[in-house]
Amino acid sequence: MNRRRALIALLSLLLLAACQRALFPPETVEQRFARWHRDHAAEAGAYQDWLASQGVAEVMPLSSLLRTSRRWQRCEAAEFAVPPQAEWAGILPTLRLLRQLQTEGLVDGRRIRSGWRDAHTNACSGGSTRSQHLRNRALDLDLDPAVAPERLCGYWRRHGPALRMGLGFYSTGHIHIDTAGFRTWGNDHTRRTSLCMQPPHSL
Repeated sequence: MNRRRALIALLSLLLLAACQRALFPPETVEQRFARWHRDHAAEAGAYQDWLASQGVAEVMPLSSLLRTSRRWQRCEAAEFAVPPQAEWAGILPTLRLLRQLQTEGLVDGRRIRSGWRDAHTNACSGGSTRSQHLRNRALDLDLDPAVAPERLCGYWRRHGPALRMGLGFYSTGHIHIDTAGFRTWGNDHTRRTSLCMQPPHSL
């Protein structure tokens, strides 16, 4: 009898949890950003206006650009953050690069997962003390599954030197781009594991 009651209680809890999820679905990124923006409207607006004055505000939604890390919850960090004003200019060449990559159909700015990070969030996210995220020069994003990595590597080979393009590949389709120097790397942060260093047929 006790086991039966315990089973009924467990099923009741599971049903209650399912009902709560149906009635109160998780917030979307856009909803979380809107809630964050209400408390940070002045600083976010100033950054948006500055980006517009530099001709790059349309490259990607501000809700994507201000994301700090895909590990923000684990790191107990803010999901969104405006960089210090002294670092604002760092993102300009990277946004211009992103615009070109989007024009080529290679990436989508709405798939950004990480931009500027403070030191705590960067360390917790596995970034080095020399990470370009600390200088507001880097963006991490999810690569569209429909885009072959070789296409991105081809762009990096052709245009990377002139654009000072850094291209990193991580697991499960995550990539990093910055404009801090022509280089590439893979999972172990060395050039030899970059997908751009592998034969095209193996990609």
